[in-house]
Amino acid sequence: MNKTIVALSTARGRAAIAVVRMSGEDAPDIAKKFFSPFPQQPNFLKVGTLKTRYFDEQAMCVYFAAPHSYTGENVVEFHCHGGAAVVQAVIETCLQNGAVPAQNGEFSKRAFINGKQNLSNAEGIIEMIDAETASAAKAGADLMENKLGKRVMALQDELLDIVSSCEAALDYPEEDLELPTVGTARERLVHIGRSLDEMISTATLGRVAKYGIDVAIVGKPNVGKSSLLNALLGTDRAIVSETQGTTRDTLSESVNYKDIRFNFVDTAGLRDSTDEIELEGIKRARKAADSADVVLHVTDDPSDRSVYPTVRPQIRIYNKCDLFDEQPCCVDSLVVSAKYGNVDIIKETLYQMFSANEIESSDLLITNERHLSCLNRAKEQIVGAIHACDATTLDIVSTQIREAWQILGEITGTNAQEDIIDRIYSKFCLGK
Repeated sequence: MNKTIVALSTARGRAAIAVVRMSGEDAPDIAKKFFSPFPQQPNFLKVGTLKTRYFDEQAMCVYFAAPHSYTGENVVEFHCHGGAAVVQAVIETCLQNGAVPAQNGEFSKRAFINGKQNLSNAEGIIEMIDAETASAAKAGADLMENKLGKRVMALQDELLDIVSSCEAALDYPEEDLELPTVGTARERLVHIGRSLDEMISTATLGRVAKYGIDVAIVGKPNVGKSSLLNALLGTDRAIVSETQGTTRDTLSESVNYKDIRFNFVDTAGLRDSTDEIELEGIKRARKAADSADVVLHVTDDPSDRSVYPTVRPQIRIYNKCDLFDEQPCCVDSLVVSAKYGNVDIIKETLYQMFSANEIESSDLLITNERHLSCLNRAKEQIVGAIHACDATTLDIVSTQIREAWQILGEITGTNAQEDIIDRIYSKFCLGK
């Protein structure tokens, strides 16, 4: 039998209210020892007195009866004052009366074990907790609502139907059954492959929703890179000076625009130098550009048509346009003045470049690297099965279909190994 676990479910620190949660078969019996009057029915908050060894706390208590709770077990929650000493006294009282400390993610892991959620649901919860933009929260909510899980299970059902039909044809050839041909199996596998491709194709947009867009600001010294960063952030974050080589290291800051996070990186000016520290800064500038999603190549020369050497998408930014006698006109370029703040055109261009407006209307986005890996691996097996349909017999096809079914099950947890499950739930905060 699982022991009754206890932990603080709200954030630590000074607050008006804190929630201490217990889960386990004995949770109500433990709570009755020190909270009165205990609620007579589940799902209703009850005001009462919680007696600790130090003081009596006026608190509220609610319990959820198994299996109708988050964990699928009996759950009791105490809503008490949010001071650290109060929370510690309440948890200590629970421990003294038979509960044990919960591990990170243990409440959610018990929910998984008791069939209240699958792994993709759980990872959606993590993404909801970690979300810092509305787009990231939406992607997490879609995952938490099992949109991915439902699609994966539907594909698994179809694969199971194909493989069972194929194996029936192999095991019972003498029976007069309506069995599939290699051709019909291939047709169904092609359809499944397309469904996997559709999900895989959302990963780029999913990354934008979850992490935002990494933008490296590069260019020669004194073209206004740091001023541009400050203008994009709306605050004086970077030091600005007329002295060349002021920026010696990368400087990273983020700002939200239309619920998308832009992660800007200001870099050292690119030029020939013998200064060891400046050379290291230039090296880091190039590294930042190589790892960014897009590069802003900044210049203050309206005649400059140079291109920064990178495989990454780039936009040439003509800065200091308030000083230009003649405005430059060049494809894939923007003309701005960091001094006078007309830089929202950069944010809007980046927003449109990555089709971020499609996030709100999307039904499903792949935001998790583990899920993407599983989908890609399953697709490889499906492609192999399709090729096998063209060159071999149903027994070989059946083997690869089973492998694809197993891999897809890793997403929801139906076939996940224990170490994968433990790794996922260890990412949860204590009390979740």
